[in-house]
Amino acid sequence: MKTLATDLDGTLYLDSTIIEGVKSAYDLLVNNNYYIYHTTNNSSQSTEVLSKKLSVMLDKDIEIASVVTPLVVLNEFLKDKNLSIFVYGSDQIKNYISNISDTVIDPEKSDLIIIGRVETPSEDDLNKISEIIKSGVNGATLNKDLTYPISSTEFKPGNGQIAKYVETLSGKELNSFGKEGNLYSQYFVDNNIQLDYVIGDRVDTDIIFGKNVNAETILVKSSINNHMSTTLADKIFINFPEFVSSII
Repeated sequence: MKTLATDLDGTLYLDSTIIEGVKSAYDLLVNNNYYIYHTTNNSSQSTEVLSKKLSVMLDKDIEIASVVTPLVVLNEFLKDKNLSIFVYGSDQIKNYISNISDTVIDPEKSDLIIIGRVETPSEDDLNKISEIIKSGVNGATLNKDLTYPISSTEFKPGNGQIAKYVETLSGKELNSFGKEGNLYSQYFVDNNIQLDYVIGDRVDTDIIFGKNVNAETILVKSSINNHMSTTLADKIFINFPEFVSSII
């Protein structure tokens, strides 16, 4: 059995619309004995919600365990650690992290500050967090995506813009639980998962992740215009179906 890790938004679907030809291509992979991991930097939805979304779109039973998000990686990272965490992010993210670790409402009393995405960031809050990280408290971010796609031509500001602001003010680089970070690839190593292919639409996340796990990296052009050189990818295809047709 071969294994493949595919990105979701921008590769299999755009927002809530499956990309043309993806379902048939996905069926081909399954019918030819490929096991597929579903990798994403999306931290706004749980693995349960994402697996249900994929199950409906692909008309397949998608295992929750096959969906790997930054929150899954964070959960693994926090095992056997006794940390007090301050969370800057949505209520959903705060609730998730409070269920797996001790959380505090004062960032100055934390061992680790985690930066997540919020719809309307507070400059005052971010300035305070930056000063605390500058003073020596560890900081991390769920991902460093500067944008995320809602259609083939429309994008929204991503979590990475908040993280970049904090990094600039604090003068400290934030560890990332997203695909661009070493912790994400380490999750696969620690769980003895060997990937043959990693496919996605972003060089700065998907292709970097693929390189980190020594997989063949596949870049698809079904979404964003990359700001990093596309030559980092081993192969480039128009979309997910074109890639699948090249290996089956």
